Amino acid sequence: MNRSLTLHAEAASPNCISALIETPSGVEVRVTTESNYSLDHSVNSWLPPLLAAGMRHRWDVDFDAPVDSVALRNASKAQSVLRSWYPRRFHKISIAAERVHSVSEATGVGCFFSGGVDSFYSAITQSERITHLIFVHGFDIHIDDEELASKALAGAREAAADLGKPLIEIKTTVRSALGDPLQLEWGGVFHGPALAHVGLALSEHLSTVIIPSSYSYRQLHPWGSHPDLDPLWSSGAVAFEHHELEQDRYGKIRRIGGNETAMNHLRVCWENPDGSFNCGRCGKCTRTKVGLALAGAETVTLPGAIDEDAARRMKLMVWDRRQLRDGLAAMQKSGTLDAGVRKALRKAIRRSYFHSAALSLRSRF
Repeated sequence: MNRSLTLHAEAASPNCISALIETPSGVEVRVTTESNYSLDHSVNSWLPPLLAAGMRHRWDVDFDAPVDSVALRNASKAQSVLRSWYPRRFHKISIAAERVHSVSEATGVGCFFSGGVDSFYSAITQSERITHLIFVHGFDIHIDDEELASKALAGAREAAADLGKPLIEIKTTVRSALGDPLQLEWGGVFHGPALAHVGLALSEHLSTVIIPSSYSYRQLHPWGSHPDLDPLWSSGAVAFEHHELEQDRYGKIRRIGGNETAMNHLRVCWENPDGSFNCGRCGKCTRTKVGLALAGAETVTLPGAIDEDAARRMKLMVWDRRQLRDGLAAMQKSGTLDAGVRKALRKAIRRSYFHSAALSLRSRF
């Protein structure tokens, strides 16, 4: 039985790329990526997501067109990183493709821009280098959620204009058509290869693509976007940079808290109930409110006081707990938050130890 994942690039318009991907069981999925900018029609951009899918399911990967030699060489190193992180779930595979040397005259520097804390921090601190910001619909905003995507895109356009940068707008089904059906964990693995797919597709315009960090050095752990992994998606035409490891989330909020554009357009929510821009109650919204309070900053997109009940019910991972504990210590000194909120946050931290223990126990079986 054939154990290969095969890709067939399809003809599309200058601003759209499409591929038909067939699994060893004969299931076919079509993935499309479109933009307001022209896209590279080589198969290079499909390598990162297909590598992740193949490794997860023990499928080799076959390309029907040449792949950049630098990207193929780096893919071998990316396999080593993923296998070291997830030895039981990710497996060494073979990639069948003719090698070719990619050449690009592009000189642009792009930065992914969701409108969140990490992307605003990178966009502001790297402003002198950055020539373009990149907004993607189909990652944290579901491909079918046109209402929320429209709101987020409008905010991103306004923010990019205020920052003096052109906005590259991307819409892709790489997550909904490939990652989710193949059960590729978004946070822990697939969002990094998905970002790389977009960056490589923009090789006609960009030679460097900045991926804003999710965590600082102190908080590093296996994650889809990571300083050890992001550069390994680079090709001969596009280099990826994982930006900022010194500042944690609270440090970034302090930096962007004084920026009017960031405070007018900040979007952090991952729950988005009823099409809301920021729900104001989920863990991410609540942690951001804590950081804003600590920084003495206010944003029009997250108004109102911190909800004690929401703070108490936050689900925290180990790295979240460390961050929040540091924030609480600073609040204690400055008297930034009232006693009720501090008590609720301490309870969330205590609960997180039981949550972490349960996850650890579950992972053994």
